Formats: sequence, structure tokens, C-alpha cells
Amino acid sequence: MAKPKTPEHLQRCEDAAAKLLQGKKKISHADVLRTFRLIKAADWPTQVRPNVAPTANPEVTGLVLGLSPNRQGGCSIAQASQQCPSLTQVVTRWIRDTLPDAAFRYGSIQVNYNYRARKHIDSNNLGPSYIVALGSFEGGQLWTGDRGILDCREKWCLFDGNTEHATEPYSGKDRFSFILFTPDRYNKLTKSICEEAKRLGVTACSTAGVDDKYFSQYRDLAAVDEDDHVAFTERHHENNPPSFGSGALSVETNGYAAGRGWGWIAWQTGKGGGDKVHTEHFRKNATGIHVVELDVVPPSTPKQVLTFSVREVHRFNLYQDTEAETKRFAKWVDRLPKNTVVGCCITDTAMAKTRPLNSTVYESFRKLGASDSLTLIGYREPFCFLGWKGAAKGKGVYALDAKKQSKQLLRLDAVVTYDKGELAMTWKSSQVKLLEQLPAAKKRRTEE
Repeated sequence: MAKPKTPEHLQRCEDAAAKLLQGKKKISHADVLRTFRLIKAADWPTQVRPNVAPTANPEVTGLVLGLSPNRQGGCSIAQASQQCPSLTQVVTRWIRDTLPDAAFRYGSIQVNYNYRARKHIDSNNLGPSYIVALGSFEGGQLWTGDRGILDCREKWCLFDGNTEHATEPYSGKDRFSFILFTPDRYNKLTKSICEEAKRLGVTACSTAGVDDKYFSQYRDLAAVDEDDHVAFTERHHENNPPSFGSGALSVETNGYAAGRGWGWIAWQTGKGGGDKVHTEHFRKNATGIHVVELDVVPPSTPKQVLTFSVREVHRFNLYQDTEAETKRFAKWVDRLPKNTVVGCCITDTAMAKTRPLNSTVYESFRKLGASDSLTLIGYREPFCFLGWKGAAKGKGVYALDAKKQSKQLLRLDAVVTYDKGELAMTWKSSQVKLLEQLPAAKKRRTEE
């Protein structure tokens, strides 16, 4: 691989790194900080990362070393590592010398400079990640959705990048954060890329397509057989029917990470003069989000129950035509009358892998009662929602499984009540690990 020309603002770092490599002493936090400070503030490279950018401007200051996903379905050597191989080797040697977990594996190093990452999920990477922050600053801890706040100043902290995380406020001269992670495609490298990655010092790189043993505890790559999936979900639906009774609503979904999409929304209806439940099954493996809009029909006598009358069923294909469908979804939500109940689910994926959903989508969900914590519906991740127009934030409910390669079947069961023109909702959520259930479904199918 021919070494590309190194920009002048990075050449200073590369020269300093080359000198560090000549020595035999362990590389310290101070060595790394001093090296990266050779890049002047105005010269820092930028990356387009709309999912982490703290403002509407999607550009942030930073660079990635090691592996970087490419359009061929594998990974290439990141541009900064091609330009600065000595700098990359200094960083990987520093990691080897200072990381407390010698067994940890990583394929890439994200280096961030002086910006506060907003709440996000690393949906295209494997979960296990390490972070350390260096520089002259106060604050700047890492907030995580599952472990709370981690103090990563000058010490490595392990976290799950597939759960929500963000940078806490900070002040000071400069803050450099270094995140060790592994792209999904780390094991789909060409021989030459794999050899170069190993020479640079990253530890998660392979040509075999087989998952590294270290990561097997974090994701399940087993395939889901279509016939087994159909056999299980249909039997599961029979054995676990939608909720029944006054104001009952249910939704169930799994994303295409399972290899087979599935989703339905059900509601109590008084159509035909009797109490019953209507279930709207959505087309399997259809991208975007499926929604139903329902009018509330309050009971006219104490003996009657609250029911729903369906107004319309929609599909907003945010995957196929992201910009236009986002606008259509936002307009649809804005035009809904107050107290219109909305159910939503997916049967494939809400978003395209390279086109994150616009913030407008999440703002629209908040107009239906979603909480501020709904900030990312990831690629092929199961998602469902129940709420109503005009609900206060947090009064609606959503279920989301952001674990990479998730094969979860998610379910929400809710009860809507109506009092003096205002709605309220109680709910419970549940999930089923599909891969634990499919063997029994397969056995039943072969015996029938």
C-alpha cells in the first residue's frame, strides 16, 4: 500500500511519533497528549457525524485511526492511518502499555477534539468500547444509559457503545477523547488490509469472516430460518393474543436484524356492535415505519368500554426516500387532531444504514408523547411506539432494542383511559429472544 502524502498539519505529529517509536520506554498519556497538541486548533481534521454533532452542523473535529468501513462491505485502512502510520503505531503501543484489560480487542480508534458529543448509539459498531479523555479541562465525563456517569479523565473506562451515551458538559483549554471500538465488518478484510492493520497494531482484524471469540458474548450471529420464524411468531401470536378490554392497545415487532421482519398493532374496537379486538398485520420486511391513527370512542354508559375507531393506516418509508418521507411524517403528525391515538412499529428497518433519521422524526414522536430519551432508532433495530397527539413528553411509550444484531421480539401492551377530555395511558413491556424459541418451533414444524 503506497503511503499517501501527509498534510503539513499532521506531519508534525507523524515526525514526533516516529521519534517516540525509536525509544524503548513505555508510551504515556503525556506523550500522546503532547503529540496531538502539535495539531493547531484551526488545523484539526473534520468528520461528518450527524448522530454525535452537538449542533445542526454535522461536522465535528476528529479523526479515526485503524480500520474504517468501506463501500465494498469490508474495511479499509483509515485515511489518517495511511497518512500517519507512525502516529497510529504510537497510539496502539500506548494502548498496549496503558489499557488495564489485556484481553480487549479493537479495530479502530476514534480521536475527538474539543466537542461535546450528544446522546447517541454506535449502531454500526460492536458494543464493547473503551474511552479515555486527556487535556486541560474540567467535567467532560461520559454519561451512559446503562451504567450512569463514568469518569474517564486520564483513565480508561469500559462501556457498551450499543447503548446510549454522551459527553457531559465541560470547560477548559482542550479535551481529547480516545475511543477504542470495532466496526461490524472487522472480520471481512482483504489479506493486504488485514496484514497492514496488524502492522499498525490494532487487535481485531480478520479475513476469515468468523467472529472473534472475544465478541461472541456481545452479539449472536446465528441465522434465523424463515420457516421457523413464521412457525414461532404465528404460534406465539395465538398463545399471546393482543390485550382485550376497555382501552386496550398492543403492538409487537422485530426488525430485520433477525433476518425476518414482523409487526402488528391491535386495538379494542366496538365495530359491529360488540366488543372485540382488531389486529392490523403489516407486510413483512417492508422498510420504514408503519402507523395507525385511531379515534377514541369513550363509553356512553358505565357498562360500556372505551374503544377505538381506526381512521387510517399509513407507511412512511423513511428508508427509501428519507427527506421527503420525513417531511410527510412531520406534516401528518402536525395535522392530527388532539387526542388522536397513534401506534407505530417496523417490520424491517426504519432507517438506511448510511442515512440516519433526521431530528425532525424524533421531534414529531415527542409531539405524540415520546420522551427526550428517544434520540436514535438504529439500522434494523426493533422499534415500536404508542402515544397520542398532544400528550406531554414521556406520557407515550416506546420499546427499542439497540443491541447490535438484535433478534428480540418486542411487545407493548397498554390501556388508554379518558376523563374530562384528557387521555392517560398505562403500559407494560416484554421481549422474547427469538433464537431461544426457534428450535422448539422447528421441532413442532417437522413433527406436524
